[in-house]
Amino acid sequence: MQEQELVKQLQEGDRNAFDQLYLLYSPQAYRTAYFLTGSRADAEDVVQETFVQVWLFIRQLKDSSGFRSWFYRILTRMAFRKGSAGKREIPDADIALLADRGSEGDSLSDLLLKEERERIRRAVNSLDEKHRAVIVLYYFNEFSTKEIAGITGSLEGTVKSRLFAARRKLQKSLSDRSESAGSTDINRFWKGSSI
Repeated sequence: MQEQELVKQLQEGDRNAFDQLYLLYSPQAYRTAYFLTGSRADAEDVVQETFVQVWLFIRQLKDSSGFRSWFYRILTRMAFRKGSAGKREIPDADIALLADRGSEGDSLSDLLLKEERERIRRAVNSLDEKHRAVIVLYYFNEFSTKEIAGITGSLEGTVKSRLFAARRKLQKSLSDRSESAGSTDINRFWKGSSI
């Protein structure tokens, strides 16, 4: 069933449509919330709160084709609200778990790729909320700058300037943290990646 049809059914109160949209959106929503909050527990809370808001306010969505942007606008705001309690970082225990998980038997290239992903996660986590949001939405969720503007309630030019500034900050952060001379391509590690 197509997403727009599910959204229309949800607007009519269909719980099955809600369940299907949850299954469709929750994995990516969780990863996005994790990158925005830096905490697994907060990410779970943000996703749950986002779906509650979707259920409560779905009838206010006028165009079912705009569901994806509307959903991520809610998710981003929930993540910002959660993050306003203090700067979030990936706890060292989580980093150790991520680094240790499944490393036995991996090839050297797989281990290097995992380390590089972790460097990127740390660098992104060091950005302020607004810059982190545009990076996550652009690279990880593959939204256009126009869509990000709609999600964040900003002008497209503002999104582009934040994206530019965030890239520069990441480039500096990654080059400061890197002992290698090579540059890091965020796209290579994020598109379709999982936590």
